Amino acid sequence: MRILTALAAAAVMAMPASAVTIFSQNFDTVPRANNTTNVPGFTVTGGVDVISNGTAGVLCVGAAGRCLDLVGSPNVGSITSDPIAFNAGRVITVSFAVSGNPRAGTPADIFNFALGFTDPENIAVFTLISGFQGSYGSTGPGISTMGTYTESLVRNRPFVNYALSFIPTSAGSLLLTFGGAGPNDSAGPIIDNILVDSAVPEPASWLMLIAGFGMVGVAARRRRSSVAA
Repeated sequence: MRILTALAAAAVMAMPASAVTIFSQNFDTVPRANNTTNVPGFTVTGGVDVISNGTAGVLCVGAAGRCLDLVGSPNVGSITSDPIAFNAGRVITVSFAVSGNPRAGTPADIFNFALGFTDPENIAVFTLISGFQGSYGSTGPGISTMGTYTESLVRNRPFVNYALSFIPTSAGSLLLTFGGAGPNDSAGPIIDNILVDSAVPEPASWLMLIAGFGMVGVAARRRRSSVAA
């Protein structure tokens, strides 16, 4: 069995890395609207504003297209993605861009983000790539949510690119939630360029993935032993 595992790992390591986009939303084709609940690919709670670049001084990514104000006019809102399916053993990378809002002074904007799964998932590798302040995410079996990441954004803060990646040991689907908080002043965090990619892991990640499969197997055996006892 160990020889077969080693041969399988060697074969995968010889494969070139390739990435495909499994979800994207840059809001450019979403109808311009205030306090809307119509955002394709997402369920909206409260209300959000789909705004065009330059509206009230707000710049979208690349100073073009449209972006999303997470505090609608006048509703504090959040958006949760439809389930985004992924396959086992792939590097799933989630990225998005967030800025402050120049339309109001103090207090600061509050931005919330959460990564969850429709069913408990086994995560072998989890990596914060950029943007996140402090710790977020975890590895292990039976994970339903990574919890909520919260950050206070200074007004007028330019866009920052956030990215994280994880490797699941079983197929499943993920949910992304983005929200604003704080004053209901029709001006909240601005989000743009939400993207989820799926790629073949690099060799070093495959070693960690194989270890992750082993960890999940040990956990399953312990559960069976507990039930038998």
